[in-house]
Amino acid sequence: MSKTATQPKAKPWQSTTKTMEALGVSRNTLDRLRKQKTLIKGQHWRVKNPTARRLTYQWHVTRIEKLMGEVLEA
Repeated sequence: MSKTATQPKAKPWQSTTKTMEALGVSRNTLDRLRKQKTLIKGQHWRVKNPTARRLTYQWHVTRIEKLMGEVLEA
C-alpha cells in the first residue's frame, strides 16, 4: 500500500509578513485598509493578543484576496 503525499493545509490566519508576501502589498497598505475600515475586524483581520502592549495583527489572506478581486472588478 503506497502513501500519497499530502500538503499541509494552510492556516487561514497569517502574520503581517506572510500576508504582505502573499498579496504583494506593503505593511502600510494593510494598515491603511484596516484604518479605513475597508478590511473588517474579525473577517479580514484580528488582534493576536489584545492584552499585549504592542498589538500584533493576523490577516485572513483568502478573504482579503477575494475582497481585492471584487474591488478590482468593480
